Amino acid sequence: METTKSISVPSKSYVSKTRIGVLAVSSMGMAALAITPSYAAIASNFSLSNTSVQMLTSLPNLFMMLAGLIIGKLTATKLNLKTLTLSAAILVIVGGFLPLAFHTNFMFLLFCSCLVGLGQGACTNLSQVLISQMLPETERQSTMGLTTTFTNLGGIVFIMGGGQLAATSGWVNNYWIYLFSVLVLVVILTLVPMHPATVNAADDQGTGEQIKLNKYVFYCAFWGFCTLLLNNVLNNNISLFVVEEKLGATSQAALTSTVSLIGGMLCGLIVGVIGKRFKYSSITISFILYGLSYLLIGFGHSLWLAFVGSFVVGAAMSIAMGQFPYLISISVGKNSVSMALGVYVAIYSIGGVVSPFVVNPLTKLVAGMGINVFVVSGVIALLLGVLCMGLQFQKKLVTAAAQL
Repeated sequence: METTKSISVPSKSYVSKTRIGVLAVSSMGMAALAITPSYAAIASNFSLSNTSVQMLTSLPNLFMMLAGLIIGKLTATKLNLKTLTLSAAILVIVGGFLPLAFHTNFMFLLFCSCLVGLGQGACTNLSQVLISQMLPETERQSTMGLTTTFTNLGGIVFIMGGGQLAATSGWVNNYWIYLFSVLVLVVILTLVPMHPATVNAADDQGTGEQIKLNKYVFYCAFWGFCTLLLNNVLNNNISLFVVEEKLGATSQAALTSTVSLIGGMLCGLIVGVIGKRFKYSSITISFILYGLSYLLIGFGHSLWLAFVGSFVVGAAMSIAMGQFPYLISISVGKNSVSMALGVYVAIYSIGGVVSPFVVNPLTKLVAGMGINVFVVSGVIALLLGVLCMGLQFQKKLVTAAAQL
């Protein structure tokens, strides 16, 4: 990064303002989920199947993948990070506001969702890059942990706010919640520095070190892929499940998604502590939590147990997604972090795209046995947890990183 002046110890004011700005960027990490409260209304309006309307949130993950590759490449150049971040936020705003004017064609809604996904993916990637480039090393792990809290906090705003707007004024007005993205844009303009301070004398800036990705970047991306595949089971199915199983009304169904975000937000406050205490097994713990929570939802047949399960799913997501960027950042050289995070976002985003196409067919195969989508997903999660533990992926990564 270019800097206007070199300072080995940035001021507390600089660090505080930059942290707030970066965390605001991370709050855009669930922007594409804003329309989920209106799934049923949109499906009814356009006569769509469940899988078709779910494309409004699963297809944007494909564009998150594209954003990961693009941003990973761009941030490895001398392009200004603040300019890139502002561009990402504007993509979310444009994709969120266009349906307010043009909403008679479902394909156009999909196009707008893809714009949101592109901006969301860029923000997700950039929030981690901004941390590694703009904050001192002593602040990075704790801030990376907090990004999951702010991602879930933003998700609560998008989903709850969108749901309230849809409930009072119809599904089209759900899109007004993207006004929150305008607020984030203002925060970025105000607090993210255009010319960051040099935060560590030992940074590899200007050393000419070649960008190099190792196998651990792809291991993290694979397990991230599995995590998002599992997590989208809740996003895509919980509201429909609650209504179809007659566990509660539509408003209560929407609340289950919010409970999940609260679980992720609260767990995000202690992700750093969890990562240090379980530095060899936090990802395995995440998969086990996914498995147990989905089995609880699937077998419980109770709204309250659905709330508990959703809360734990959010916590599991927070643990995994709070750890992967940190694990990547310690496994490669500093000049390679931007590209490594881009590859990671690109690959794990595919998990969100394929989730309904993997889980739904498997569920249909065993539907005759009375097994629902959450039971199937719970079994998959537990199997992945056992595999992750057996391969000792995290222990090998941390050990290798210590030798860099």
